[in-house]
Amino acid sequence: MTAAEHQRRLTAGAELVAALRAVEDRGSNLVDDLLAGTPFVAFEHYPPGDVFDPPSGAQYYFHAHEPDEHRQCGMDWAEIGHIHTFFRPMGRGDDAPIHHLIAIALDRFGRPAGLFTTNRWVTGEDFVATPQARAFARRYSLADPAPVSRLVTAIFTLFSAEIDELLDARDAAIATWERDHPERDVFEDRTLEITSSRAINLLAVLADLQANADD
Repeated sequence: MTAAEHQRRLTAGAELVAALRAVEDRGSNLVDDLLAGTPFVAFEHYPPGDVFDPPSGAQYYFHAHEPDEHRQCGMDWAEIGHIHTFFRPMGRGDDAPIHHLIAIALDRFGRPAGLFTTNRWVTGEDFVATPQARAFARRYSLADPAPVSRLVTAIFTLFSAEIDELLDARDAAIATWERDHPERDVFEDRTLEITSSRAINLLAVLADLQANADD
């Protein structure tokens, strides 16, 4: 890792901590901020209409499934919901393509606990293979000053290597599934939902960054 890359990760780490503190210092959490006082309804998008940054094409929304459904998806951490992130290179017109990148799982405290990718049918995206998806992930940035948006942007910098690995694993899982089930349309197969996942430990990552910065 170059010095410039390390500095970008340090900056992202500081931004992530600041975003969490901005929420938690007022006795709230990311999920409460996303719901903004509205009643929770499973599968609804929060905030309504999603968050979209026209200059960059970055977009996201939060939602959650019915109780216990997350464990049925095969993930190995406890989550209360997740943030789906997208990239729209041509803006937000009705016919503009939308590409899903990663989902950010939030734990019961409303903090990021894992990252995962999904099959195309889950979000109705326009699927692109890893090289293009990785390029979009590198450009993901939200100008919105809300703490959640600041945190999501920081995640893409702080965990860029992990996102690359997840996208590679997603494509490998899809290729394997297609090989093993040639009679099915892999992208519409409801039995393949989560295509790659990994837990993340924010405290460990931030501590490691700080330790390296002090060397």
